[in-house]
Amino acid sequence: MSCYTGVLGMPGITAWAGLFNVAKPKKGEYVFVSAASGAVGHIVEQLAKLTGCYVVGSAGSDEKVNLLKTKFGFDDAFNYKEQDLNASLKRFANSCPVQLLCA
Repeated sequence: MSCYTGVLGMPGITAWAGLFNVAKPKKGEYVFVSAASGAVGHIVEQLAKLTGCYVVGSAGSDEKVNLLKTKFGFDDAFNYKEQDLNASLKRFANSCPVQLLCA
């Protein structure tokens, strides 16, 4: 059963397909991962970092944000519950060469 919930199971396949079949990032590009501390999100980060991307993630607590930065290797992360989401996304969009659309 654990094989289906790990990197070679649904989370890994979802991360791979979403990143490489949909987003198709190239080395040096920026990748934003929402729910980055989840089963799929932290795998997306690892795959994006292996591709040579700058990876920013969001999570719902300061503890998770700290985990993203210190253990998972995200370049930057923020707590979407503690600050203005649009302000946070704009901060990253200003340093990102790709236009981000915020609703």
